[in-house]
Amino acid sequence: MLDSNQGTVVLLNPTAPPRDIEHPMAKRLPDMGGKTIGFLWNNKPNGDVLFGRLEALLREKYEIKDAIYGQKPTASIPVSKEVFG
Repeated sequence: MLDSNQGTVVLLNPTAPPRDIEHPMAKRLPDMGGKTIGFLWNNKPNGDVLFGRLEALLREKYEIKDAIYGQKPTASIPVSKEVFG
């Protein structure tokens, strides 16, 4: 921003300070063997293909028990309680 009265440039910092975390991330499981994994597809192109491949890789590497799939109409709409159960 140029101040015409003084002929100087004022630099602004648009960043905000970090926010406090209300809900910390869950602790990692020791392993995924025998666990059920879930995928939530937001209808972006090829997401279903990606999740199918990811499921196959996880089954092969970690011997997961099962996979469940949920779907929501778009990325910008929150998932419904019916889908997320």
